[in-house]
Amino acid sequence: MKAILICVSLIFFCLLHSQNKDQVIPDSLQRHYYNVSFPRISPNEQYITFNKAYDRSSDTVVLINRNNRDSVIFESGKVLANSINFTSNNNLMMRHGKNFQLLILPSLHMKVWENVTNYYWLPHDKLIFILQDRKLKILNENGEENSLINDVIGVNKIDDVLYFVTEDDKKNYSLYEWNLKQNKKIYSSPNSKMEVKYRDQDGLFILEQDENKKKALLIYRSSKDDKLFLCNDFIDSVNFSQISKLNDGKYFIHFFPELKSKSKDEVEVWYGNDNKIQTKFYNDYIGKYFIWSPKEEYSCEILNERLTHHAFIGNNRYLLSFDPYYQHDYTKRFQTFNLHTYDTLLDKYDFMIDSGSMVFSDDNGKWILTYQNKEKWILYEVGTLNFYEIQLDTHENAYFSKDGKRILFEGMGELFEYDIQKKKLNKFPLKSGFRAKIKNGTMQNVSSSYNIYRSSYDSSNPVIIELYDRDNVKNAWMSFNGKMAKDIIKVTDDDITSVDWSGGMKKLLYVKSNINKPPQLILKKHQKEEIVYESNSLDKEAKNIFSKTILYKNSQGQSLQGILLYPVNFKEGKQYPMIVTIYQKLRYMKNKYLVDGIGMNPPTEGINVRKLLRKGYFVYMPDVVFDSRGTGRSALDCVTSAMNALQGYSFIDFKKVALIGHSHGGYETNFIATQSNLFATYISGAGNSDLVRSYHSFNYNFNRPFFWQFEDGQYEMPGSFVENKMIYIDNSPIYHAEMVQKPILLWTGKKDYNIFWEQTMEFYLGLRRNHKKVVALFYPNDEHSLSKNNNRIDLYSRISDWLDFYLKNKSVKWIDKMME
Repeated sequence: MKAILICVSLIFFCLLHSQNKDQVIPDSLQRHYYNVSFPRISPNEQYITFNKAYDRSSDTVVLINRNNRDSVIFESGKVLANSINFTSNNNLMMRHGKNFQLLILPSLHMKVWENVTNYYWLPHDKLIFILQDRKLKILNENGEENSLINDVIGVNKIDDVLYFVTEDDKKNYSLYEWNLKQNKKIYSSPNSKMEVKYRDQDGLFILEQDENKKKALLIYRSSKDDKLFLCNDFIDSVNFSQISKLNDGKYFIHFFPELKSKSKDEVEVWYGNDNKIQTKFYNDYIGKYFIWSPKEEYSCEILNERLTHHAFIGNNRYLLSFDPYYQHDYTKRFQTFNLHTYDTLLDKYDFMIDSGSMVFSDDNGKWILTYQNKEKWILYEVGTLNFYEIQLDTHENAYFSKDGKRILFEGMGELFEYDIQKKKLNKFPLKSGFRAKIKNGTMQNVSSSYNIYRSSYDSSNPVIIELYDRDNVKNAWMSFNGKMAKDIIKVTDDDITSVDWSGGMKKLLYVKSNINKPPQLILKKHQKEEIVYESNSLDKEAKNIFSKTILYKNSQGQSLQGILLYPVNFKEGKQYPMIVTIYQKLRYMKNKYLVDGIGMNPPTEGINVRKLLRKGYFVYMPDVVFDSRGTGRSALDCVTSAMNALQGYSFIDFKKVALIGHSHGGYETNFIATQSNLFATYISGAGNSDLVRSYHSFNYNFNRPFFWQFEDGQYEMPGSFVENKMIYIDNSPIYHAEMVQKPILLWTGKKDYNIFWEQTMEFYLGLRRNHKKVVALFYPNDEHSLSKNNNRIDLYSRISDWLDFYLKNKSVKWIDKMME
């Protein structure tokens, strides 16, 4: 019997021997091409900045001048994308590592402040605040220092108001509110940790941590008379989630106490009717709820053994309450709720509805909306509990107008508007076959971990809508003014990304690209499009990338597509090997610009499509869909049909074809390897092998049993295991391991708790027991997707070796060992 090698990739010989965490990437693997992200335009519209999005990072900022679109006037790496802002006089602010930088324009003079804790921009006052070495420096927009505050140890901003904490020689601490004329001391304490958590016109809340007593203090400061009020109910160190204003000077306060560790020695009792299984592994992080009236010196904890969650929805009297574990059997992807209202005035609960998995309220909390089934939505009036049915078969997002009079529903090819007072539903056509997404609405989650939102849109301004035709991979953008929709960006085959509508309808900034067209930065103003920057000027190769859409049907008659990409230097009369990469529907890749790198971009981790085309491979990305036969059988059918659709392509060497997938694609690859003779080799990353075991497991990534993923999630199985035992078994690669005929490379991270890493080990052992040609790579300190550079380089290089070995007959020593 031949020895089978399991390669635990801690060491990669030759080029990849280094074990340093920040391993230098070899020249041959360096990335050169990038996408364009986070575009911004200066107030005077002369300068535009964006970030280069490479294979592994997007921290390189670029600045261009519209007067010369081909010229980059400034570029710098290691810049945090969310730290970049223009001042009102068009200078550019940014965080560069630990430093704050201000680029003065148009001179390009750079001012730098080193080792900055943070920086804050107050646009109303046109001032920049920098905390550096316990000094709060106040700068004008040109970086000139207006004033300086010493001994500052902390700063936080609420809305556009800045607060800071100072320390004196005697270790006393003072909290100030910054003011252009004179700073105002609002609180003093012997404790250093204090910050403003909430403010309104009547007062503000200060959270103070007493580290010696391990106690938290919540202080209310009245704006009217500066009087302080202390709430004594918070005895533990806390993390605040929410403070919200109710009627009559009362506030709703939600906080999380510091978690207490569970005893690891106590016996665990698991009951068959337990619907809180996740609490066996993690603490039940519900938190505490209080109503506090500071001026009346009254506080009351909201306690309900069953309805343990309460959420502020904008109503100053009623809260939304629910049991997060209600009828929780872990078979559904999204949880439903038994919604109640809690009357904070009368201390009373009223049942509202058994809702769907998505719940929306208006900004004022007067209305609750939920999609109940495939035919209707239910609209509840919170104060009266009156309800109304809206006959509409769409389960996308819904947005209330800010005045609470209308609701906009996203739809397929249409936008729906419901007039609450008239109880009338109006339909506005958009584009047939395009899914509509409202982009300039607001969606605020009011109860973390649950799909309950305050959603709204401003009906006084046009609604901006993104449209996407998934079947035909087309994009468009429109605006809706309440009466009709009109085009912003006409229907295009190009990929439209990074749309910035901060300038409203007057100016729109976006990125346009395609598989053979490097990203262009477009400014649309007054209905005219201007190309302000063409990226990747050195990418002459892109225009030579040729793709073809292959139309085919699976055995069930479902129409599918495959994207076939040709080698860069394709020549008629020559045969080329091919890599087939799978997941689910991959047709969305047909207009994606291909960057280079070490394989961290779609469609499959560990390969880089651009480099494969350059090396002389065809790359094929067929659609995979599922049906009642089971996930694996359906995938096998789709991939076989996709391959059959290529049989007339004589320039493909069908004896040299590899199948590769990661995660769900890894599972599909595992299964197809047990059933097909179409491929010369297989590569599978972090894929399931035993559906029976996976179904009955606890998923630590999603923090719940994994039933739902099969019954109502990605696997789309026809039902539960008990009702479909043979289908689960038949679709499990491990039960067919002896049927694998060609070599297979497996890989995973040993900290993968999404698809538990032992699934890969189990398949490896099944293959080894049956004397199959297999190599498994286990990365000890990595997860479902590899995050460490040295591991990414190792995986990319080994996959590249594997493909060259089996498809190009190149000798590779570490693979040769499998033959010994």
